[in-house]
Amino acid sequence: MHFESEFTLDRQHLEECYDQSLPFSKNRTPRIKFMTLLVAIAVLILLFGEQQDILAYFLIALALLELMSFHYRRAWWLSRQVWSRNSGNTIKLIIDDMGITTQSLYNNSQLLWSNVAEVAETEKGLILVLKNGGHHYLSKQNVTTDVSDFIKQQKL
Repeated sequence: MHFESEFTLDRQHLEECYDQSLPFSKNRTPRIKFMTLLVAIAVLILLFGEQQDILAYFLIALALLELMSFHYRRAWWLSRQVWSRNSGNTIKLIIDDMGITTQSLYNNSQLLWSNVAEVAETEKGLILVLKNGGHHYLSKQNVTTDVSDFIKQQKL
């Protein structure tokens, strides 16, 4: 099989990538235990420490920073992607018997089928789970149904 497609790496595509990949991410829930531990240590320092108040306030600020980073993680990720050099460029997608190749003005990469551990289907695309733990998202808007079925059969 040999399939070629082109798409523009725009904000709408990036939003879909993030939203569809989030359930497969390690960071889908806040690190409540970590934040609670920071605040608890800060309270203990404030109660029992004599002159270490600045350390306690630093730990509380660190816990708040962790909370803010979780709350704004989507906006931060999208901003970084939109600011990248490839944003707005046309991406050429090639799917064949060897794997998936993406070509753009600034980046060319190839993902071999032997590196893919699992293929998971989402509402709008496919998540390719790699053997090293990484994830790649492929939107169904960029591939036909036959190509989508071909990809799913690679890891049955």
